[in-house]
Amino acid sequence: MLTANALQKDVITLDSKELFFLAGILGSDRLLGVEDPFQGSLADEIAAEWEAVKSSLLQKEYLSQGETDADLSMPAHVFSRVAIAGLAERACWVRYKNEAEEFKGYVHITDERVVESSKESETSTTYRLRELGNVQEACASLVERMKWRDESPADLPALLLSKKQLRELYQLPELQLEQVSSELAKSTGDVEGSWALAKCLCQRKAEGELQLSVWDGEQWETQGAAFIVGETMNWLLRMSMKDEEDWLIATPATRQQLHDMLLVWFEHQSETEEG
Repeated sequence: MLTANALQKDVITLDSKELFFLAGILGSDRLLGVEDPFQGSLADEIAAEWEAVKSSLLQKEYLSQGETDADLSMPAHVFSRVAIAGLAERACWVRYKNEAEEFKGYVHITDERVVESSKESETSTTYRLRELGNVQEACASLVERMKWRDESPADLPALLLSKKQLRELYQLPELQLEQVSSELAKSTGDVEGSWALAKCLCQRKAEGELQLSVWDGEQWETQGAAFIVGETMNWLLRMSMKDEEDWLIATPATRQQLHDMLLVWFEHQSETEEG
């Protein structure tokens, strides 16, 4: 029997096996961003691993043993973070890089609380789980960390262009403003807007991607966006997540507009939640 006690903490750290086992105990088999560390293992091998993992979790006090081997309890701060990471039907993969920090990880969203999960480093198998508060608090925290400009010119229209073309320009070893602007203008027909986007691209101070996933009961449905922050403005890039669809809409946007978009995303309800 597994129960949760009332202990509250901030960040918990779990290696992939510990996280996978705890999520499994709570009935989750769809952890986003965590590869199955037991793929290809035999049942007796997994059973032996469980004893080692259980011992580690008991030492960390992420589990406590009752009177019998089957009587385990999980502290509330561990229970809530793992349960939300493993069972939430809304999640958003977040990547951003700016002058202050670089981050890559997931936020897992319920109506009440939001939990962030991320690796300690790119090559690490250890994950950090921490609570970001409610949906409104999580949105405000993420927007602040992404370092968007407060305002952005409102007189520039959105630009429709090729996702592939922008990716190719983005990956050039050296970005020349005139060259990028000219290439964009050929596609969009908007010289002024193309110049503004090219300037932001060439002189970017921050960048990032967002991919919202909603569980429909059988699989994850995903939509995505990216952003570029320049010296004086922000651009929000909305695109199709399908490889066969090569379109992208670039729109000047304010920090408040990013916050509002995240709030709509995070408050979105899947059909299984609505039903």
